[in-house]
Amino acid sequence: MSDGAVKPPSTFKWLWQMSGAQPRRVRGLFGFSFAVNLLLMVSPLYMLQIYDRVLSSGSAHTLIWMTVIAVFLLTIYAAAEAGRRRLAAIAGANLDAAISEKAFARFERALDPPTALPRDLSNVSKVQSPYQHGTLLAFFDLPFAPLFIGVLFLIHPLLGWLSVGGALIVFTVAALSEWLSRKPAGEVAMVHARAGQLAEGLARQRSALVAMGLVGRAYDTWKSVKQEGEAQNARASRSDSAFTAISRGLRQILQVFILGAGAALALSQQLSPGGIVAASIILSRALAPIDMIVGSWRSIVQAKTAWGDVHGRLGHISIDDETTPLPAPKACLDIDRLSVTAPGSEIPLIRPFSVTLEEGTLVGVVGANGSGKTTLLQTLAGAWPLASGSADLGGRSIHHWPSADRGRHMGYVPQDVELFPGTVAENISRFGSGSAEEMFDAAQLAGAHDLILGLPDGYDTLVGPGGVHLSAGQRQLIGMARAFFGSPVLMLLDEPTANLDADAAGQAIHALKSRVADGAVALVASHDPRLLAEADIVFTVNRGAIVAQPVNKAAPPSKIAKIREMKR
Repeated sequence: MSDGAVKPPSTFKWLWQMSGAQPRRVRGLFGFSFAVNLLLMVSPLYMLQIYDRVLSSGSAHTLIWMTVIAVFLLTIYAAAEAGRRRLAAIAGANLDAAISEKAFARFERALDPPTALPRDLSNVSKVQSPYQHGTLLAFFDLPFAPLFIGVLFLIHPLLGWLSVGGALIVFTVAALSEWLSRKPAGEVAMVHARAGQLAEGLARQRSALVAMGLVGRAYDTWKSVKQEGEAQNARASRSDSAFTAISRGLRQILQVFILGAGAALALSQQLSPGGIVAASIILSRALAPIDMIVGSWRSIVQAKTAWGDVHGRLGHISIDDETTPLPAPKACLDIDRLSVTAPGSEIPLIRPFSVTLEEGTLVGVVGANGSGKTTLLQTLAGAWPLASGSADLGGRSIHHWPSADRGRHMGYVPQDVELFPGTVAENISRFGSGSAEEMFDAAQLAGAHDLILGLPDGYDTLVGPGGVHLSAGQRQLIGMARAFFGSPVLMLLDEPTANLDADAAGQAIHALKSRVADGAVALVASHDPRLLAEADIVFTVNRGAIVAQPVNKAAPPSKIAKIREMKR
């Protein structure tokens, strides 16, 4: 996803694409809008009858029945208006759910950097906003403006032509507002995104900033970006405010012209007094959608920009159907001509190689910082796409295996363990339906059981954002328990002992050996000599090549895998 501003689609294209996303609900909204706009004729017709019939005849009976009928019809109008707003809210919620699901599907398939997900979800909220706040309804009312103008022609042609001229002027103002606000709105969105990303980065570095006294400088940096955005926002606001004021001023002037023309026609006996009042109400209704669109133009531009982004990036994303869970695969990892690249790069970190790792094999992965160890584990976990080649677990391609099913048979511990909002129990059990005994077994195996019992609510302690603060070592142990849960056949661990004390690290190494002894295949990126001493083989990543070195001389030949590097 580019950091630059996304060019908004044209208003017509935006409306057409939004309509195509939910055709049935759009038809329902149009039907409700037809009823609403038709019933809005009740008030001017009522006023016309009051002035032209009731006042001239003095009939209280007619007044009562006209009022009863008007109230009845306006009650139907209120129900129709409530119905279409409710339908708009439902349409917005469904659109939100559909696009958000595609955003998570794209996130799962690693088609973008991880930072793209929160930006996608923010865009989804902006796309949904016109539905939730009723702004979109003005576009459904706009096609009925000719109906009201036609009624003005029926009252008197002069009033009709005045309304046509006024509508053209107000519409021209709206078109100018759109044309002049496109670029500033995109620039404002880009700067605000930069400020948000900077704030997120600073939050992750809080300890370093405080320790080295850099908070003030960090604030100055963020403030300069924020002020740039505020300055652009102020310029855009001045333009929007000017067009909104012009539009509303023109409406008031047009109302004066209509009333003045109506009075002149009444003086010449060409129009009744009721016609003057009715014409004023009808004109106001005809121009109301344009006025609302102009007044909400900034939010509309934001919604169009967000829609152009998510529709272009997520429109083609398909949601995988439910698949039948397969039994646990054989613990055999077959890598064939696999090459690894860093996210967003085309230069391979690790050149194509092939190897077969049989069950019960523990592999240590070593190499300099930035050599590709972490990216190799993430690729084998299915978190990043393959640059080339394949990786099969038990004869099934890891990268063509739905992750919801595949994940049950994998244990993965990243360098920096983060826990999901929820309880410790939910995190260890992966928010699944595993038994409590499996959860306790995983926690005890990882050496996390006593730690968890010491938490305020034990296994029911809330962790993650908004929960109990845990140290890096505590998160590491719970992350290890999560990886061991369900007895996975493939273990991928990235520096699993980095944040642990000697006793906890020893327990983690013992747990890993126990899991491998039960038949699992494990790859562990680590610089811990105690852990590497337990490996059957060590893969050294050096300048894009992997060199295999046997460590455990007592290991059977089937465990001493050989790297077959593919010459390019």
